[in-house]
Amino acid sequence: MGLWELPPVDVRSLLREERVALLALLNDLDLSAWDRPTVCPGWSVKDVVLHILDDDLGWLSRGRDGDRSGLLTGFADHNSFITALNNKNQRWVEATCALSPRVIRTLLGVAGTEMDAYWASMDLMAEGRVAWASPDPVPLWFDIAQDLTERWVHQQQIRDAVDRPGVRDERFLGPVLRTFLWALPLHYAPRTGPDANLAIHLSGAGGGSWRLHRRQGQWDLVELDPASTIHAPDATVRLDTNSAWRLLTGAPFDHDRLVLSGDPDLANHFAAARGILM
Repeated sequence: MGLWELPPVDVRSLLREERVALLALLNDLDLSAWDRPTVCPGWSVKDVVLHILDDDLGWLSRGRDGDRSGLLTGFADHNSFITALNNKNQRWVEATCALSPRVIRTLLGVAGTEMDAYWASMDLMAEGRVAWASPDPVPLWFDIAQDLTERWVHQQQIRDAVDRPGVRDERFLGPVLRTFLWALPLHYAPRTGPDANLAIHLSGAGGGSWRLHRRQGQWDLVELDPASTIHAPDATVRLDTNSAWRLLTGAPFDHDRLVLSGDPDLANHFAAARGILM
């Protein structure tokens, strides 16, 4: 089943809640905390927050206002696009680094209000783009869901850096992981050969079970009912949800928590999947 065949998943209320939690966290940080390093190479807490602000302003400028001057286009391959995107992100952080935390918090609050109104106006079944999930257009609801994953992950990176508990309850982790796992069909697409079944079991808040299978040359992802089982899968992946979001974003995690069995090539390939542009 492809993304266009799934019922829309509306995460807009979660985006609003995520923004409230982020602003509450930032309002409670002292100035020294903004300078702490994060897992994003070379970026401090302040740099990550500036990147979130850039995401807001990009959605509003390109999407709501139709100003395409900041759109990155015309790249020969995915790696060239990623390099250009990383360079663009770094230029923004460097250009705005003189803004004070108070100014940044104010701008995030204003942009959040604008984004709430913009998201509310969207047709969830319009076309969106998520490069790590598909080279073709995806439903806009999925594009919005991937924006929740990015914002949520960046907030967790900030919380890890300042030693504050994360927003990791099932209401957030479930939608985030269900979005991330749609990186798998594209990630496995270069693998050819006979039909195959990979069972994925994520334990903990927001977890569940999935089947990634290849039939007639196509990889498909299906979430399983809790009572369902996969008969004799070719490989199995077991991981807790807190480790899963870290693996799928390239963040450090305890590799002993990743349990792989069955066909080693099929199972090991999971560890290189990424639900984020890197």
